Amino acid sequence: MALEVDLDWGKIFNIPDFTTTITVVQRHGRRLSTDALQDGVVNPQQIYGGGGNVILHLVYFYAQKKWLRGRIILTMGRYAPGPDFNSSPLQCLVMGQATCSQPRATTLTDGYSSWPGTAWSAVLRVRPTMPTYVTFGAYETSPLKGGTAGTDWGGKHITGVTLALGGGYEPAFGPHKLNGHYKAGMLWDSSPHAYNEVTSDAPTRWRHGQMISYVAFDQMLVRNGKYSDSGIIILGGYTHVTSGISVLSDQAYVGIEDVGQFAGRPRDALGLTWSALRYGPNVKSIWQPEQGTILLDPLAPNRPLLASRESIFDATYNFHLGNGIDIAPDFQYFWRPGGSGRVKNAAVLGMNAHVTL
Repeated sequence: MALEVDLDWGKIFNIPDFTTTITVVQRHGRRLSTDALQDGVVNPQQIYGGGGNVILHLVYFYAQKKWLRGRIILTMGRYAPGPDFNSSPLQCLVMGQATCSQPRATTLTDGYSSWPGTAWSAVLRVRPTMPTYVTFGAYETSPLKGGTAGTDWGGKHITGVTLALGGGYEPAFGPHKLNGHYKAGMLWDSSPHAYNEVTSDAPTRWRHGQMISYVAFDQMLVRNGKYSDSGIIILGGYTHVTSGISVLSDQAYVGIEDVGQFAGRPRDALGLTWSALRYGPNVKSIWQPEQGTILLDPLAPNRPLLASRESIFDATYNFHLGNGIDIAPDFQYFWRPGGSGRVKNAAVLGMNAHVTL
């Protein structure tokens, strides 16, 4: 459950184009991935208790000011790179966490936070022309990302600063206004990061600075209706994170969505995505044959079993039952869950229910 309070200070105190937002959520549950798949990286569920497993978790607490009819937007407060960098709401039509609403390779890093994790932030978005934009961001880096209740803002947990630069092109082609979104960007985290070393007895090696770079797109091919996303849309993207100090170093995904295919059901939607992930070097597999034992790689007896690659297919159909009410059955298939190949491929069936009041 989520509760959001938006205040328009133009109407309250006559401060034009100035708003504040506070969002809290209830985050209670368990991770199906670690319970059943021995996969600590990609979870089949969008919401599972992450962010604290608590009754109340503070997400957003920020102010936003606009100039020139929204051509310039400044956002400051408890915010995150998630809404502005390497993200798209289209990626959350399917249920799995592999792409919703950012590729999983980004959200595993300390310098990138997304719902429900936040950090002290300042973000400036400028539109030189209506179809184009450039976004600059500066964020504190904190592995806690707000902590259990979202209110752990202590300075002792800040490890560095994350600087972000991104841009995009958002055309609408032809008389049917076939919407497209093309984007690229990078984020650099100044924090110290330990190398993924599991076989060396030498002292831990550290690197200052971690880079995330990405490209992504979505493009409507056929329009089905009047809504901005009503049509057949293809999408895809690629993310790279500095190898050697990352859990996931590379992720690529492709997908197709069909929204409003049936005239009588304009908000129904079909979504299909496939995502391929490559683990960073020397990332230890979480799979072990027995509690308290360490499985060694049969090809290298002096090191633990390592994770290497994993793929996920996700298919969903969203039934729009009424204003603010949606139910979406979902099917996912995991190849090499956990990345080691020692856990069998797995099929996951789920249901996503969404009610907005």
